[in-house]
Amino acid sequence: MKYKILLIVLFCPIVLWAQNSVRGKVTSDSEGELIGVSIKVMDKPFGAITDNSGHFILDNILPEDRLIVSYLGYQTDTLEPVFSEEMVILMQESDEAMDEVVVRGQSDGVVEEAPFLNILITEAELQKAACCNLSESFETNASVDVSYADAITGTKMIQMMGLDGRYTLISREGIPNIRGLNSRQGLAYVPGTWIQSIDVGKGAGSVINGYESMAGQINVELFKPETMDKWYLNAYLNSFGRLELNTNRQIQISDKWSSGILFHADQLTSEIEGNGDGFMDIPKSRQINLLNRYKYEGDRLMAQIGFNIFTAQQAGGQLGFDFGDDLSTSPMYGYQLNTKKAELFGKIGMIYPAKPTQSWGFQYSLSYQDFDGGAGRRLYSGEQTSAYGNFIYQNIIGNSFHQYKTGASFLYDEFNEGFDAGNEGGLDSTFVRTEKVPGLFFEYNYIPSDDFTLVVGARTDFHNLFGTYFTPRAHARWAFTPNLTLRGSVGKGYRTPNALMENSMIWVSSREIQFLSDLKPEVSWNTGVSLSANFMLDSRPLTLVADYFYTDFENQLVYDQDISSDLLVINNLQGESFGQSFQLEVSYPLTEQLDVKAAYKNYQNKMTTDGILRQVPFQSQDRFFLNMAYATNYEKWKADMTLNWNGPMRLPDTSDSPVEFQLPPESPDFFMLNAQVSRGFRWGNIYLGGENILNFKQENPIVDPENPFGPNFDASMTWGPIAGRVIYAGIRYKIKN
Repeated sequence: MKYKILLIVLFCPIVLWAQNSVRGKVTSDSEGELIGVSIKVMDKPFGAITDNSGHFILDNILPEDRLIVSYLGYQTDTLEPVFSEEMVILMQESDEAMDEVVVRGQSDGVVEEAPFLNILITEAELQKAACCNLSESFETNASVDVSYADAITGTKMIQMMGLDGRYTLISREGIPNIRGLNSRQGLAYVPGTWIQSIDVGKGAGSVINGYESMAGQINVELFKPETMDKWYLNAYLNSFGRLELNTNRQIQISDKWSSGILFHADQLTSEIEGNGDGFMDIPKSRQINLLNRYKYEGDRLMAQIGFNIFTAQQAGGQLGFDFGDDLSTSPMYGYQLNTKKAELFGKIGMIYPAKPTQSWGFQYSLSYQDFDGGAGRRLYSGEQTSAYGNFIYQNIIGNSFHQYKTGASFLYDEFNEGFDAGNEGGLDSTFVRTEKVPGLFFEYNYIPSDDFTLVVGARTDFHNLFGTYFTPRAHARWAFTPNLTLRGSVGKGYRTPNALMENSMIWVSSREIQFLSDLKPEVSWNTGVSLSANFMLDSRPLTLVADYFYTDFENQLVYDQDISSDLLVINNLQGESFGQSFQLEVSYPLTEQLDVKAAYKNYQNKMTTDGILRQVPFQSQDRFFLNMAYATNYEKWKADMTLNWNGPMRLPDTSDSPVEFQLPPESPDFFMLNAQVSRGFRWGNIYLGGENILNFKQENPIVDPENPFGPNFDASMTWGPIAGRVIYAGIRYKIKN
């Protein structure tokens, strides 16, 4: 089990065997791969739970051992272990099972064997909400917050530990994916129907995946050819007129080759305006997205190759502005962003049956992205060409207590950006740079028992523009009782900022923009500790997780809105900047059918702006999260409700503005309520839900909307939702293999 968990945590594409290990998967005729199946070793105090693809690994198994396989709604079975090949266990439904049963395992939770705090969000958890794209996939998870970028672009941002999402490394199956020019918009380009699971890791991540993880890492696992349904269809429609269609197709080419096709299309052509300011609350949008991948599984060699292409358009601003309108000549204030991307990606790995502890793998990605658009008279164009390669070799030192991974990586980014600020004294420049970063890494894992894990790693990267990056990181896990687990981590991180695309406040206001110095890499240290506890209360499991993280920035790109209400100063950090995050989460099944999760979060994130160390703007210091999930027997009916309370946020200083345009020093607090109910069938389910059910909206989100080309216009002072209540409905249809 520990090998499997470590591989998931470190995103390594290789599968390990041990001499006394048993690996397998559990399936059923009606449901395919089963998640959360219990595999216990008879008369021994350990076992395993199947992961989100139905697989498991057991170590230290003897030929005379017997495996007890059990799952709710299915017949319990006792089997002999198989060492020479993967076990395929077909479970039979019990007599009490209903025809339309849909049985799923635990929806999410802390990965117990992980050396750092890692939360797994499964497909079952994602389906508690519509999850139209990745930015909307964290509504029922307390570890990631969703906020609003501005009142024009409709961009949803994520925050981890109170820090902007750009400080979180977001990867797809271990390959860095949402970064560079698409670090803000890229979340909207990952359809929710493609996502099999999400790993949310807090704190500095593994050195294997690069130096860019500063506050955490989010790894998205897409549906794979070998685990996909033969057909999956999803249709979604909401009260604003947003329509989505999704189709996933699995093709078994041969015994060793399989293919998966993932398709997504959406559009919103209605003009949504509910606050009377003459601006669309949500921009019109349309997107077509296609991913096709192929997988080869041999006795020793495993390989994947795939490509992803998409095109997306947005048009917003004042009512009447449409796709294709010319920003530079339109009498209306408009917003446009046209995006295109093409990517080739893959993995290849080798295992050695005679040396089961030894293996190697190679991950790669080649991509090109094109961006064109702007807001008002501010025009933008950008291109990014990227290449990534990561070679990983792993083995043991003496015995399985001492494991290591080492290798080399290469990252290439070519950026070509043009920006016209559209106002006198503004910025009218071209930003061009090419980054070439070869790197070396080594990570040592000490695992003397199931109760203790120590991971120590370091990498050295040679940046052609900024010199040498040395990135040390360490993680430790100690289960000092069967019910209490302590984790600690410390590590350094680096990233190159992209000022124009990473913050929409540059686009959607009349502030004069000043760059005071050449941009430097952002550098930080992150330290964290967490304690997780599991107890039985009234014969039901009570889970508590408390964590504290501290991030100290040696350098940071600062967007200073406090210096003047008609000026935006962009500069490297001049003074202190740090973030403190505390979270306490509790989960408990009140009954066999009702699960409850609640969390309190406190963020103390301070940055020096205009020479003063103060709380970061647009950040609630206190937040509360509550999720309640109800399911009838065999999950025929399911209902979910999520309530978020957001405390007051500090707003930028506008005391030098005309009186009618001055803002209060902080926002009010507010609640957000989302809910969904679904009905399951053998072929899938239908669902009906609502977002922002309380219909809370920020009043007057745009400063001086009557004069969008005037000196006081500012659409970046957004702290809450712009659009009101939305009702949605959808259908999910599956044909299983």
